[in-house]
Amino acid sequence: MIRTIVLIVLIGTSAAAWAQTSYQRAGTWEAGFVVLDTGSDTANGERGASLGVEGDIGWGAWGAYNFTNRLAVNFDYTYLTPGYRATYRLQNTGQLQTLEHVADVANLQVKGTFYFLDGPLTPYVEAGAGWAWVDSNVATGPPTTGCWWDPWWGYICSSHYDTYNDRKTSYSAAVGIRWDLSVDYTLRADYGIFSVDTSAASESIDVTALRVAFGWRF
Repeated sequence: MIRTIVLIVLIGTSAAAWAQTSYQRAGTWEAGFVVLDTGSDTANGERGASLGVEGDIGWGAWGAYNFTNRLAVNFDYTYLTPGYRATYRLQNTGQLQTLEHVADVANLQVKGTFYFLDGPLTPYVEAGAGWAWVDSNVATGPPTTGCWWDPWWGYICSSHYDTYNDRKTSYSAAVGIRWDLSVDYTLRADYGIFSVDTSAASESIDVTALRVAFGWRF
């Protein structure tokens, strides 16, 4: 009987301690990984040019600092390899040309996050801005070849292609829900818009993004 009472007291004390600590996000750091699923979009340019981007599943990493229980700053990195369809007009003939390929898109953003509740389960809104590095994987010209002696494989030659790539401004906005699983782990899911500015088109690329993030609290 005494053991049972002691066990109940210990369980109650642990639950109370968890309830108190889990609500304290202020002054803490977090870091983890994220998986995202993006939608598709098409941006139209001048004289019939256009750029269509397909949806893709990507991954990334994130870190955050909580100023208060409700306000945080988030540093977010994601990587995607979406397929795309580019239609452009040739300068010499004026004819439209279509190209289909796969791009590499790396995105780095700083985001502000507002949690509506102080507790471990809370909805939130988030907005961010940063840069997207886009590589078309289309060669800009003939390859550059270099050769060297390898101690194991002998004389080796390798070719490198320069590709069309650029850095673009990116923006994002999302609504989501956060669940602090314990004092050490947190889970977040949100849905929103990811936008990349395209200076060559009259419209930006705006795709939907569903994100699930897991993190460690410390």
